[in-house]
Amino acid sequence: MNLPELRAVLTTAGARAMPYLEREIKVETLGSGLLAFVLLLQPAEATQSEWVADPTIQQRLASGEVVVASVIDPAHARGRVRAAVRIAATPEAIFAVVTDCREALSFVPGLRQCRLIGRAPDGSWQDVEHDVRYSWLLPSVRYVFRASYKRPTRIDFRRISGDLKEEEGTWLLTRTADGAGTVVEYEVYLDPGFWIPRALVTRSLRKDIPAVLTGLRECVEHDAGKRSAR
Repeated sequence: MNLPELRAVLTTAGARAMPYLEREIKVETLGSGLLAFVLLLQPAEATQSEWVADPTIQQRLASGEVVVASVIDPAHARGRVRAAVRIAATPEAIFAVVTDCREALSFVPGLRQCRLIGRAPDGSWQDVEHDVRYSWLLPSVRYVFRASYKRPTRIDFRRISGDLKEEEGTWLLTRTADGAGTVVEYEVYLDPGFWIPRALVTRSLRKDIPAVLTGLRECVEHDAGKRSAR
């Protein structure tokens, strides 16, 4: 029994990215390759993911790279990405930036509006509306997602209304062993549910996601610099 060909790509983004660091795996039949694909699709655990704990990945994170593992379905405009970056800040400082709509406008590509529309009395979740323009060729996409918080180490989010068919994901913030920084993991599954060029979805998942983490690092470190200058 043949399956639609799926591509799992381990890529890297940033100033040190080199072509030979990209590895492609094609999954066409049932077997160990499919098992790897299924494992990648499973939700992130509460602790740092195994793929990030790998010494080679840790080395690349320490050197400043944004490391990305992606699964793109070539038959449909949908896919899942896991990405990670190391930031010289505490989980608390990073959590504060990720959950701030004003900050999100500065590091999320294409985000035109971010608005808080509801929250739990105890602060355990918030409903947030995003207005995103993926490309000048396409109209804006508006949707609402619920972000559930385990402060300051985890954020789970899922689409609850709006234009997208499905979007869900997780932020994991894990303090480094030396205490000098935090490894930030970001996982997202995206299925627009309407026609959109596959190339744009691929770009969003494999190019814009690293840009999110690079932008987040710049925001957090910039804010830390301003506080230390006071």
